[in-house]
Amino acid sequence: MGIRSWLLKPYLEALETQTKELSNLKAEVEDLKERLRSLEDLRRKVEVMEERLRAFDNLIEQEKDNRIWLRSLMKELEEVKLELEAIKLGSAPEQSLEMKFSEEDEKQLVLALIRKGAHSPSELKRLVPFGVGKLYRILKELEKEGLIRNVGKKRNRKYIPAET
Repeated sequence: MGIRSWLLKPYLEALETQTKELSNLKAEVEDLKERLRSLEDLRRKVEVMEERLRAFDNLIEQEKDNRIWLRSLMKELEEVKLELEAIKLGSAPEQSLEMKFSEEDEKQLVLALIRKGAHSPSELKRLVPFGVGKLYRILKELEKEGLIRNVGKKRNRKYIPAET
């Protein structure tokens, strides 16, 4: 070992350790770059998922609107069905124009309409083929027989089947 190597030995050792540190730092930088790439990929995936979530929320809102529309349509169809049933039950066969309902048939008609969802007197008036006085008399009789119940007072009066 010469004087030159003896004098440069500490510098060479320092250079060697610094070279090792530099290679370690390069490895760390590469590791951090890889982590950054994976985080960027995750960020893109999160953005895609958020976009899908917004689209899903929009679909849910549309579904709610469709259900509301469908319920109103079903309610209208039920009203039409009640009206058709009242017409079917209320219209006498064309064999005899003088043929009228028996009192029991009228009671059954009113009771069937109440069970189908026509609860207010105004709804029932539209659906029955006889007058208002007769309707109220039948309602009172059905109430006395315990087949229907009166809920509410005066203008808010509703008739419901007694079973419910």
